[in-house]
Amino acid sequence: MNIGIDARPLTYQMTGIGTYLKQLLDEMQKIDRVNHYYLISNGPISFNLKNPLWFKIEGKIKKKMLSTLWMQCKAPLLAYKLKLDLFWGPRHHLPLFLPKKIKKMLTIHDVVHLLYPKTMPLSHLIVERLLMRLSILKADYIIAVSSSTESNIKDAYGIRSDKIRTIYSGTPVLAKHTSISSKKYKPLPSKYFLFVGSLEPRKNFERVFAAFELLQPESYGVHLVIVGGKGWKNRKFLKRLKTHPLKSFIHLTGYITSAYLLKIYSQALCLLFPSLYEGFGFPILEAMACGTPVITSNISSMPEVAGDAAILVDPYDVGALAEAMHGVLTDKGLKESLVKKGLERAKQFSWEKCAEETIKVYESL
Repeated sequence: MNIGIDARPLTYQMTGIGTYLKQLLDEMQKIDRVNHYYLISNGPISFNLKNPLWFKIEGKIKKKMLSTLWMQCKAPLLAYKLKLDLFWGPRHHLPLFLPKKIKKMLTIHDVVHLLYPKTMPLSHLIVERLLMRLSILKADYIIAVSSSTESNIKDAYGIRSDKIRTIYSGTPVLAKHTSISSKKYKPLPSKYFLFVGSLEPRKNFERVFAAFELLQPESYGVHLVIVGGKGWKNRKFLKRLKTHPLKSFIHLTGYITSAYLLKIYSQALCLLFPSLYEGFGFPILEAMACGTPVITSNISSMPEVAGDAAILVDPYDVGALAEAMHGVLTDKGLKESLVKKGLERAKQFSWEKCAEETIKVYESL
């Protein structure tokens, strides 16, 4: 088969969907020595090709705002030229004017635009509302990244059970680096809780900070490190932080590459991930694989990913979150138990299995 893939998540700063696509494609290159793959994007694709049957089709438009328009216009033309048998949209959308004879597969990671629309930037919300429903109607088959997401999609769009299935992602493999101190990244405190995610409302960062305040961190000498992109709808919080009595205990690193994340996870007391909604939640498994305890939400897909290897809390209950943080900070037995369970839990999510199941979907179509 000739398989086309929307590779735009590999063109820009790596986030959750980019991690999913890169690590899945890395594994698929090893397994599939029969089919031809064409990675298609409006700009340069950051991905190492190691299989002679794999190719990159790169445009010259680097602006992210124009990427959707480029894919909608260019992909149908490339589909004819490359004689594609199947097109896979790994990030919620399909080119809507692909030839009818081409089979179409879609991966959906979440339905934030339906459940938590107020937490999204307006531009993202508009694109999701315009393209996701139409893409679902066009798709021959849909992959969901969790049972929670699959259930959300079925409820929202009335999808038949024989047209959708859950294929779990693997545990992200973080690149190793000898040190987290460099000219780019400031040295971190010796004792800290870790928050990983963009500073945007869905990630619940304001309640994380409120719980940190409630903990009275000065008395324990513990800090809060926030790792992630700039996000949105956070101006009031950032302004407040500048004059807050605890400002010396808060460290905003911004976006950090995989090479430095490994050390940051490994040295943390605990990962705080009480998100209001996640389609999957890579940081949970990343932390567990690094031997770091996890506190996460008891809703959405997070209990599904964490199992019994994390402390689950109501993400709206600041007191419960602070109590869980206190437990990890003061109860050595609890922390050791979480580390042991987390390491085992992370091993249960395999990219090889994810790749094999995804290729089976190709074959079934």
